[in-house]
Amino acid sequence: MLSSKKDTEEKLIIDYFREIYTGFPKGRLIKSESPDFILKQGRKKTTGIELTRLDDEAVTLKERIENTLEKKDRKIASYQTRKFNTIWLIIHTDFIKDSKSYNHRNKLNKWEFYSKFDKVFLFDLFNKTFFEII
Repeated sequence: MLSSKKDTEEKLIIDYFREIYTGFPKGRLIKSESPDFILKQGRKKTTGIELTRLDDEAVTLKERIENTLEKKDRKIASYQTRKFNTIWLIIHTDFIKDSKSYNHRNKLNKWEFYSKFDKVFLFDLFNKTFFEII
C-alpha cells in the first residue's frame, strides 16, 4: 500500500512514463526507497529507477538539468548498495519552459550531459514527452 502523498505521486509518474516510453522493459515494478523503484526482469536482471523533480534554481533549462544531475549523482552511492544491472534517473517536470526558445528537442540533442546513471530521461508531464539525455 502506498504510504504517503509522495509515494502516490511517484507511482502515478512511473506508470505514466511506462505508458509513454515504448522501450520500457517488461517486468515487475516494486516500490522501494533509494532508488524509488526496482524493476525486476527475471531472477537476475534488475534496474533501479530514481525519480526526481527538475531543479528550479537556475535560469536556463540546461543549467536546471545540470543542477539536478549533480545533486542526484552525489547520492548514487546509496543506490548502488544493491546490485542493479542498470540504474536510471527520470527527471520530471510539469512543463519544460525556457524563456528564450521552445525548441527543446534540438537543444537537448546538441547539449552533452554527464552522469553516473546508466540512463537519464527528462520527462515533461504536461506535454506527454520525454527526452533520453544520457
